[in-house]
Amino acid sequence: MKKAFTKVVFALSLTVMASSGAYASSTQDAAGCGVGTTIFKDQHGLLYNLFASTTNASLFGTVSQTFGILGCPADASVSGKIASFIEFNKQQLAVEVAQGQGDHLSALVEMYGVKQADRQAAIAALKNNQVAIFGQQSTSAIQGEMNKTLQAFVS
Repeated sequence: MKKAFTKVVFALSLTVMASSGAYASSTQDAAGCGVGTTIFKDQHGLLYNLFASTTNASLFGTVSQTFGILGCPADASVSGKIASFIEFNKQQLAVEVAQGQGDHLSALVEMYGVKQADRQAAIAALKNNQVAIFGQQSTSAIQGEMNKTLQAFVS
């Protein structure tokens, strides 16, 4: 039973990696940043993305993101987490931003690093800009609009 479960999880992981890598234009897009991306930077395709991702994960990927080395922007880790959070909670965030309250919205504002004293004002600003924010199609465009809106509240 445990072995079958492991195989299913492995197959799902490969499927997710394959689908994300299929749309990437370069290794950096799919694999993120780190040692693997540096090694395979001029290579394209699913296999190289897989090699780069695996290498990044096993060789100082977190260190590269945290300290902004090996092609990683200093805020890559936080920005990536916010993008993932937006992607997986997009519909709920749209509802909560329109209402001006909610657990997902509170978590998002906290992820951005908005101080407790400024959170209500930041949520109000998001609510005022909800059409511009959620009128965007892609997660990166939504995140970009949120970045502009919350810029004044982030230290």
